Amino acid sequence: MLDAFLYEILEVSPKARPAVIKAAYRCLVQENHPDKHPGDADAAARMSMINHAYSVLADPVKRARYDEKMNIRPAERRGSGVTSGAAKGSATGSKLRPFAFRPLE
Repeated sequence: MLDAFLYEILEVSPKARPAVIKAAYRCLVQENHPDKHPGDADAAARMSMINHAYSVLADPVKRARYDEKMNIRPAERRGSGVTSGAAKGSATGSKLRPFAFRPLE
């Protein structure tokens, strides 16, 4: 279980934000729950792997440690409060253009 890539177990990107990880976890739990597969001996093992992956990736501290251990460089995640250098603006002090919806056609 420790050799498995946790992001692959939950079928998410390393850039996934916490809400996406939670949604992926819930979906996988519904699909792979042992009660839905009564004759399948591997169902409990799959659920154990899914639960382990979620317990690590849902906790920001454990996730940061895991990313560091796996040499995954810190990624910009929507809603994380971390912005990339390009999003901060240039050294001249220019600001980003505000977001605007396009008109519906």
